[in-house]
Order: sequence, then structure tokens, then C-alpha cells
Amino acid sequence: MSRPDPSAHVLGRLIAIVPLGIGVTVLVFLWGAPFGEFHSPPLFFRVFGSFVALGFVLVGLGIAFAKTSRHPGLHQGPPPSDPPPPAPPTAGGYTCPHCNATLQQDAEASPLGDVKCAYCGSWFNIHGRKP
Repeated sequence: MSRPDPSAHVLGRLIAIVPLGIGVTVLVFLWGAPFGEFHSPPLFFRVFGSFVALGFVLVGLGIAFAKTSRHPGLHQGPPPSDPPPPAPPTAGGYTCPHCNATLQQDAEASPLGDVKCAYCGSWFNIHGRKP
């Protein structure tokens, strides 16, 4: 496993500073202004602006936490693995999911992969698509 480039961590922290700084700046300017004076923002704008700024602060903190933690995000445990590849067809070909009969070699399939079982007469898709 290769070690990540240290400049990537620095860049990640710098990217986190931008939304965090915007949110904190808006909060300071909204709530730092005195109430009831000539250029002070109304209470509605203070509350609404605080909700918007809080979103910026949380995004900045989330990016900073994900970039500086050992395991990015909230995942605890080993990293998820890729799902296993689908099993190859058996030596006789595909099998019917309803009766487990082997599909005949000369069976015709639609362009989407729909096939009719010669044994039980049910339709199924060889690509695993649902009807």
C-alpha cells in the first residue's frame, strides 16, 4: 500500500478552511452588529443567515475531519471490498433460477437477456435483471 502524498493532506486542510472561514465570518458579522441601530440586520436575516452559515461551518468541519482522521468519514473497520464478480456459467451454460435446470446451448435469448426455460417454462434474465 503506497503512502499518500503529504501535499494532499495540506491541500485537504486548505480546502476545509474555505467553507469554515465563510461560515464563521458570516456568523460574526451577523451577530456582532449591535441590535436596533441604523445599519444592523433585522432579526429574520440574522436567523436565516445563521442557518446558511451553519451549513458552511459543518461542511468545513466535515472536510477537515475526513482529511485529518486516520479513517476518512465515519466508517469504523476495514475498508469495504469490491463485491465478488458474478459466478461464471456452469459447464452446461446458465441455470434456471426457478427449477435449476441447465439452459440448453441452443436456447435463444432476447437482446436484453430474457430466456424461457425449456423445462419449467418460466422466463428469467441471464444478466440478473429483474422483469
